[in-house]
Amino acid sequence: MSDKVEVALTINGKVYRALVEPRLLLADFIRHVAGLKGTHIGCEHGVCGACTVLLDGKTARSCLHFAIAVQDSEIRTVEALGTAEALHPCSRRFTSTTPCSAATARRASC
Repeated sequence: MSDKVEVALTINGKVYRALVEPRLLLADFIRHVAGLKGTHIGCEHGVCGACTVLLDGKTARSCLHFAIAVQDSEIRTVEALGTAEALHPCSRRFTSTTPCSAATARRASC
């Protein structure tokens, strides 16, 4: 069993700190430590896009990054994209009636 390490991540402008195993994925940190449930784990291979976040302004698959490896990065999740009153274009596309939200997000170029 691994020794836990302290990780501090800035997600949507807020710093979250926790003692975690070094192998903890960023997606798991976002969901279980930060409590932000908009980031999902679908395929666990980075193909479906359900775990996509902005990492220093560029899209990244959070299921492919260890939380400890992105400590000096700015992370933005879907929760940071717009508000309920003024949805971000990417969020607006997810409210459509298409059967596959991952494909919809890719078409939205978000």
